[in-house]
Amino acid sequence: AQAPSGPSGGARGPARGLGLCLACGPGGWPPMRSRSQSPSHARLRLLWGTRIWIWSLQLLDLPGADAGRKADLGSLIDVDLSSLSRRPLWEPTVQEYFPAQRGGARDENGLASAVVLRNPSWEEFAYHARKGYPIMVADWGEGMQYNGWSGKKFAETFPFGYMKAEYISDMPGFKQKDHDIKIIDDEYRFNLGTFKPDKKTIWHNYSRPASRRYQDDPLKPTTGPYVWHVKDELTPEQQKLVQARFEAPAFLQDPINRAKMNASFEIWFSPGSGAGAGAHNDGYCESVVSLQLLGNKKWRKMLQPEMTFLHSYDEFDGGVYRAGYWKPDLGFTNSPGSAVIWPPGYLHETKTEAPASGECGSAITLQFAFPQPVQFLRAFLPRLALSSEVGACAGRQRSWSIYATFSVPGIKPSPKEIDMKGQLQEILRSVDGDGDGIITVDETRQFMKSSRSSVKSEAQQYSSDVKELFFQLKAEDTVAYHDMDGDMAVSRQELWDSLVQWNVVRVRMKTGLELVNVADRQGLEAMERSLDRLRRRPIELPEKLRPELEDIFSLPKGSRIFKSLKGVHSFSDSEFFSRAMDRIDELRNRGGRADL
Repeated sequence: AQAPSGPSGGARGPARGLGLCLACGPGGWPPMRSRSQSPSHARLRLLWGTRIWIWSLQLLDLPGADAGRKADLGSLIDVDLSSLSRRPLWEPTVQEYFPAQRGGARDENGLASAVVLRNPSWEEFAYHARKGYPIMVADWGEGMQYNGWSGKKFAETFPFGYMKAEYISDMPGFKQKDHDIKIIDDEYRFNLGTFKPDKKTIWHNYSRPASRRYQDDPLKPTTGPYVWHVKDELTPEQQKLVQARFEAPAFLQDPINRAKMNASFEIWFSPGSGAGAGAHNDGYCESVVSLQLLGNKKWRKMLQPEMTFLHSYDEFDGGVYRAGYWKPDLGFTNSPGSAVIWPPGYLHETKTEAPASGECGSAITLQFAFPQPVQFLRAFLPRLALSSEVGACAGRQRSWSIYATFSVPGIKPSPKEIDMKGQLQEILRSVDGDGDGIITVDETRQFMKSSRSSVKSEAQQYSSDVKELFFQLKAEDTVAYHDMDGDMAVSRQELWDSLVQWNVVRVRMKTGLELVNVADRQGLEAMERSLDRLRRRPIELPEKLRPELEDIFSLPKGSRIFKSLKGVHSFSDSEFFSRAMDRIDELRNRGGRADL
């Protein structure tokens, strides 16, 4: 028996089966359109009935099967895959994306080093920073006032500061009442000028143990560091005193980057040796810099693994170890005066070596405004969007989505090709000033300066004398996001590829959250499997889930975790899992009623 005709007029294929692909390549995968394939060739293939629709008639033919439709999301992604250079959920391997790191130096464990730059120009730094390569700038701190400062010098110069003591609860005999403590964000802060962990020895001469969880691996940190949040835990007057000595490197001397770095830095202290943080992801939507001031610091880094909703794990301190995903792909030592730069979604673990002088080591962590790792975000958007730390950056309209949509207002995620084509036309109509089908940096800058662009409001934070620079740098990053051939211009094909990926990623985020919110594990698994045709290869779903998901799926299917998902776009929004655990307790106390 044959199903009714599909939207393009072709037969849908055998009833209760998957849609028939008439032009599948080896293994049944639909072939992708190459860059050299002409539009006429593509139209000819379409005439031969090669339009690819992904559906499951078993679900689509069931009246009112809303849960089934969500579970078979692949059927709702209505797009001609042969029109794309890559499938929308296709991602490169580490080896493919970071080839420059594979043939260079390796550490004692065989891990590749980051790319090392020395005295880079803006152009050289921007190339690597936009690619998102984890890099080191060996002479970033050369000549800076803070270069070489010890923990002791910071404490004597700024005794008014209060710092966080990582893993302080793992220190035997520690009692809160014995110390001068402030509570900030429900965490202890200790005074730089007076804190003595054992009540006898000043903190910068005393080593505390790291988390007991890290005793299984000698490469993990063994002692606890301190972090001083200069950026947001001082009075304005105190901030000015600390920030007055901060200096930007020569290649980031523009006023926008100087101000961003000066306003964002925090200082890490590492008494003795072995101090560091367990592997974790930061929650920043931007690249991060760690400038080593005193002492060496060993780094191990790992790209966020390929993700589904069911692969979610705790990306905070050490969570990747417990999930069993920790497989570092980079390993290197950062020395005083050198800085490490990495993009969002690159997990990192640190462990210090004591300076030869015996002093307390130190480092500054900060962010810069431009350039951003836009090509990395584009390449790995499917996995970054499901991160429990940076997923919100992909889910918010005013964050990474600005790159995909060129800040054209009114563009909302859709599973329908007709809507995506409308988005494409609207962006070209708005941004492509000369109508030649190629979007340039100048055209992007001109549009962003107009009243129609959503970037215009972001520019209001800058004074009039630097707004033009902001628009130029924002336009360059936006064009680079889409640019796949290195010409710093966006072709119609490049724009189409990026738009389809963005729509698919955002629709998947929304649909997956809806299934999690009603404790439908079976539906979530079916949804992820239905997306295999949009991936590079089929994904293998994990049997063991993070504890929070196990708790959610232990509820009766249909139990509503949150009454509304308004404002929730990812697992990293508004502490999704901590709020969900509170709701689960409430559900259980009320008998697991599905109407909560």
